[in-house]
Order: sequence, then C-alpha cells, then structure tokens
Amino acid sequence: MRVTTIDRFTPTGGTLHTWSVNSSDSTPVVSAVPPSFNQSFHLSTAGESSDAPSTWLAASFDIDGSVDLKAMEQAYAMLIARHGTLHSGFTRENGAIVRRLHDPATLRLDAGPPVVGLDSDGLRAHLWDALNASCPMLGPPSYLLAAVDRTDRSTIICGFDHAHVDAYSMAIVIDDLHQLYEGCLAESGGFCPRRLPQASSFVDYCAAEADDDRDYRTHPAMARWLEFFERHRNTPPSFPLDLGLAPGEQAPQAVDLRQVLDRTGLEAFERVCRDHGASVFAGFLAAMAQTAHNLGAGREMSVLFPMHTRRSRLWHNAVGWFTTNAPLTVHCGDDVLDTLAATGPALRSAVALGEIPVPHVLEAIGGLTCSRNDIFMVSYIDYRRLPGAAAHAEIDAHHISNVTTADDAQFWISRTDDGVALRSRYPDTPTAHTQLDAFFAELEYVVRSII
Repeated sequence: MRVTTIDRFTPTGGTLHTWSVNSSDSTPVVSAVPPSFNQSFHLSTAGESSDAPSTWLAASFDIDGSVDLKAMEQAYAMLIARHGTLHSGFTRENGAIVRRLHDPATLRLDAGPPVVGLDSDGLRAHLWDALNASCPMLGPPSYLLAAVDRTDRSTIICGFDHAHVDAYSMAIVIDDLHQLYEGCLAESGGFCPRRLPQASSFVDYCAAEADDDRDYRTHPAMARWLEFFERHRNTPPSFPLDLGLAPGEQAPQAVDLRQVLDRTGLEAFERVCRDHGASVFAGFLAAMAQTAHNLGAGREMSVLFPMHTRRSRLWHNAVGWFTTNAPLTVHCGDDVLDTLAATGPALRSAVALGEIPVPHVLEAIGGLTCSRNDIFMVSYIDYRRLPGAAAHAEIDAHHISNVTTADDAQFWISRTDDGVALRSRYPDTPTAHTQLDAFFAELEYVVRSII
C-alpha cells in the first residue's frame, strides 16, 4: 500500500468516469444510534464555515485493460449495500447531529458525463475538486466513486468522508471492490463468482459503544490516563520543536513523503529492536524522541498514538472508523539504544490504556484545554496484515488523504513488503520547514545508527 496525499498522487492520464449517489427515491429513517465519539468530534465542525476543507480518505487500485462500466457500477452498488455506514448519513437538527439510515435498494448510482483527454495533472486536479465536492460531512451518503479508463491498465478510485472510514477501511474497500468487480465480470461471462463473506455494520458497533455503561473510574488504567494529563495540565501533547505558530494560529498544510528503510534495512532494524525488547513501532518512537532531543528538545517526548478497535473478529472486515487513542511518554536515555530498550515496555504498557474509551477519560479529567486543532500523534500500520495485502503491490494500491490546514505535526508510519515509509503533515511555515527538514535528516541518521 502506498500512503500518499492528493497533491502527490500521480495517476496516468485517461478518461474519467464518475458515479454519484442519488437518494431522491430514498426515505431515510432517523436512527436511535448516536454518532460514535470519533464521528461526533469530526462532525462537530460541520457547517461552521462554508469554505472549511473536507476531510476525506480515498483509495485507488489498478485493473488490467479497460473498465467494464456496467460491472464497475454493479460492484460499487454492492460495496455500498455491503457496509452499513455507507448507506447512512448525518444531519444537524436542533443543534444535534442525527444519523439517518437509507435502504440501499433505494439508492441509485447516476453516471456522470465522462471527462476525456485528461493528463496526469488535469486528472489529479479534477479528482481533488470532485472529492471535496462529493464528500461533505453532513447530508446523504457522501462519497466519490470513479474510474480512470485506459486501454491497457485502468485505475479505480473512491473516496469517503472520514466519518465513515479509517485507514484500515481503505484496505477493506480495495479488497472488497477488487473482488466484487472481478465477480461482476465473471457473472456477466456466465461464470458463478465467489461470494464475499458477510460484513458486520459499523452502525452496530456505534450502538454497542453507546450502550457501554461500564464504570471505568476504577479501571486500573484510568489512574495512568489521569497522571498523563495532570503532567500536561489537561492539554494534549504537541510536537516538541517550534513550528512557527502561536496558539490559535493555523497555516496551510505541508506534506513530506519518504521511504525511510528498504526491506533489507528494515529487517536489520527489526532484529536490533527485538534484541532490545522492542517492536518496530517502538523503535521509530525511540528514534523520533532521540532525534527531537538531539535537535534541542527535552529528554521526554509525549505523544498520542491511534489504535484500531477491531478486537473482535466480528469487525475484521467491516468498514468504519474503528479507532481509539493511547498516551505515551518516551524517555531518552544516554543513547538511542538505551531509549529503545525503555520504549519497548513503555509502549506495551501504553497499549493497555486504549481499553478505556476516550470519552470516559475526558469525563474523568473534566475535559481538555486545547490551544490547537491538531494533536501531535504518530500512527503505525503494518499493511502486510490487512485484508488483500498480498495483491497491493500488483494492483498498485494507494491510500490517499486530503491536504487541508495544520497547526501541529502528525506522522503516519506504514510498513509494507518494501520496507517502512513515513508520511508527515505539518504547518507550511518557514520555521516548520527548517525544523522538519532538520528533523527528517536527523531521524534517518538515528534510525540507521540503530542497525
């Protein structure tokens, strides 16, 4: 899986086909299931500004030859029907966000006019505009369904508002859609395609989250959550180097994409991490903390890291926003290997804190004091373990994110068969560029010094 952003996406030119969801024949039902915590947080800003950037996630993959448009439309319709969150939407009523459920049988896919003769730059610009327009936070089901038709090899692209998907979902969408399209082709040729196993609905997960009435105040992990935020004065952690923004200031988002280790380098890095009781993720967290310290930050780096919550097999093939967060403070030792040895057990211990849903933590601490919109976070995904991973390289699978605004630094570490890549977003300020250029150079040096 290639993890990128829309401004760095470089599709080969071709004829663009799009399908929009027509819900005019649908009478949605107001659901008693409230938005999940993540959805509520995300949707809380909906409608505050008419020019607010859309936060969507998109996926793309290639198929051989030209697109069979009828089969592709059928595959998209089956994907929507298959995942409950994709035939639901949200509206704001009397100040509250309300979930509305649509019968997927009443949702039509309307094909738009093909756009012919687009080169790579034109195609990217057209897709960027279409994704922003097609993936609003509120309203009917919101997503862009598209295909770039070429004679030799075509590209399938779809994007969704973040309320309905997470990074793991992008792998599920690619795997499902790839198989559904092949199945529709086989069916049109008189063959009996293999059917996908049933997928559970994220709406049911949200219902279970809402019904969770356990008392977490006495949970052993709660004390550690409270201690973490007490040390930080109830403020989420920030990137430890100056980014050139005062509290409350925003800037356009800058992006950095880089391959940090190839496959051979990663194998050597992992061996050293294991010898010191650490995982690859712990190794990168240790390297980041040591890098920041080498550049003038303190000896501690506090960060939040996301984890998926698909702990039950019931949710393993479900599309939705199945994530929570846990806090970690990395303590720098005398050298990076000392830091590495301490980070391994610290990370394992921190993972247990994710057992407490974040809303219960916020209730216990009386809410956060936030001076920024973004939170310094580091994410790690081993894409080799996600659905359909065996085909990712062959079909050139991509996870694509939008480019919006930023007021802190955030990092996504992705592991594939090719090694480890890093995607970063941070404010587009002169100070941030100076600091992050130095940070990336030092990080690569520190990572290689571990090998």
